[in-house]
Amino acid sequence: MPPKKGGKDKKGGKGKGKKDADPGDAELGPAELLVQAKLRIESLERQLVWREEKLQGALSAQRELKQQVDNYHADFEREKTEIFDISADMTRQYKGMQEELLARLNTLENQIASQKDQLEMSGIQLEEVRAEKAQELAKKDAEIAEQQLKMEDMAVEFGEMLKETLEKMSERIEITNSSWDSGTGEQAARRLEEFKLSNMGAE
Repeated sequence: MPPKKGGKDKKGGKGKGKKDADPGDAELGPAELLVQAKLRIESLERQLVWREEKLQGALSAQRELKQQVDNYHADFEREKTEIFDISADMTRQYKGMQEELLARLNTLENQIASQKDQLEMSGIQLEEVRAEKAQELAKKDAEIAEQQLKMEDMAVEFGEMLKETLEKMSERIEITNSSWDSGTGEQAARRLEEFKLSNMGAE
């Protein structure tokens, strides 16, 4: 609490006149008035010191509060910057991972499409090879059948030629048989007949 005032303010008496003055002041001498004034000054000085202390305390509290507010603002700005940096870094990492995943996805899709095309081309080539092999086999079968027909025709033709030749030889033998003796002619005819039978069995 502020100290109590030691006496009445002299300055206020100038405007009020003698009626407001303390009746006891007229009885005081210069020494007493000086002591009273000194006490009054000391009281005012104490009040001034008290008020100065209160003011300094208030200013100190204000400075401390301002420092705390500044610290809070600084901490807030620092945390906001850190959060922003973390958020920006996470966003950058997310975008990087997203771009990497998209690139890998595109690469895999391209690989799948390429392998699918290769598989389709391989299937087409396989069908073409199968068709070519089937044509070649059909051609070979036709050639073999044709060769078999030719061989059969040649065998028939050869048999007919051989038969005709044997018949001619038989006719000649019969014509010249009269010039042979009976034993020799019969033996030659028998051999010729055996030869004809053996050739006919071969056909």
